[in-house]
Amino acid sequence: MLDFLSKELLRLQEERKIHAFVMLAERQRRMREAEESGRRQVEERRQEQSLGVLFQVVKVHQSTVDSYLEDIILSSMENTAEEQAREEVQRMAVEINDIAYEMESWYVIKWHIRGCLQQFRTCLTICICGYVYNLRHGKGRAILFKITSLM
Repeated sequence: MLDFLSKELLRLQEERKIHAFVMLAERQRRMREAEESGRRQVEERRQEQSLGVLFQVVKVHQSTVDSYLEDIILSSMENTAEEQAREEVQRMAVEINDIAYEMESWYVIKWHIRGCLQQFRTCLTICICGYVYNLRHGKGRAILFKITSLM
């Protein structure tokens, strides 16, 4: 019986040792899990911060791209407006030049006609004076014939 009790005592001691090892292992596992959980939380916070910074950088980048594109669009609109205005001014200049040329042509024609009319008036005056003179002196028919043939 002593042998049985000593074996039983050894078994209980071994069982307590095993239980102590199990408890120690369980405690170490919980500590490792807690450490891992803490590391995970720290990593998640860092990741959230990194994502926040990334989103801010993307926002800044997007706003920079937007302002750059807006500047390009405004610049091209100004250039287009300038080109259209320049084309309109050139078109109007051509029209004004054509009108001025026509007016100048009419002016030249008017002065030619006026000069011709003045010469004709002078010639007519001379002819009429000559006709009147010749009527008085009996030569009216011959000069009247010459005047009608000139016209």
